[in-house]
Amino acid sequence: MNAVAPLSDAETSRGGGVPVVLFPHAGGSPRFFLHWTGVIPEARLFGVTYPGRDTRLHERHRDNPHGDSLVGLARSVADDLAAAGLAEAAPVLVGHSMGALVAYETAAALAARGARGMRVVVSGQNPPSHGVGTALHRDTDETLIADIVRQNPASADLWQVPELRDMFLPVVREDYRLLETYACTGAVVPDIHVVFGDRDDEVDPVRIGEWNSFSAERRAPVRCAGGHFYPQAPDTQLPELIRTICAGADACAAHGGVRR
Repeated sequence: MNAVAPLSDAETSRGGGVPVVLFPHAGGSPRFFLHWTGVIPEARLFGVTYPGRDTRLHERHRDNPHGDSLVGLARSVADDLAAAGLAEAAPVLVGHSMGALVAYETAAALAARGARGMRVVVSGQNPPSHGVGTALHRDTDETLIADIVRQNPASADLWQVPELRDMFLPVVREDYRLLETYACTGAVVPDIHVVFGDRDDEVDPVRIGEWNSFSAERRAPVRCAGGHFYPQAPDTQLPELIRTICAGADACAAHGGVRR
């Protein structure tokens, strides 16, 4: 199953525009970004679906559908982007939380193949200079769910439904495994824009600038208003920033490094 597909039917019917490829958080799917449709008219939006959810729901029954590592997952997405003809179209790769690391490693894989002009937007994620430092994927269901709800209180009701819990928790556990065992390649990619919520307790505002070590361009991080899940509907701060990137502008310069 191809991991990359147009975000919506509206995107399928559109032609031209900068390809913007969206990488969701752990446990997430491209549906998280559906409210972006129409916000970036300069772009064609594509979503990355990880194994075991949405159109890839059937894969949760396979042996190790996630693969051995986050880097391996990223390289498989790079394969799909190349097969779709998007790798050579100077895409903007946008990842939130875990998706930021997958987007970065996907860019690294594409750059190693000679792709040029890519830009990466990493949102709500510390730089990969240090490990995550947790091993919740090995912990109890209750402990794992508590961490999910801590980061996204809006998800609390879902985990109270036994059928949904049984369906989705193994997938989220595998996402946590990829994140918590991630070994960064250390690659330098052409251009990284860093964005985070000004009330995001998951991000270290002191370390966040270390993303510049992985980018050929040096840019100041951009702060948006909100917590870890600041990009969720109906908020459009992040796609508005991406619109300036698609237009060739420096988002940080355009917004003075801060969104309010």
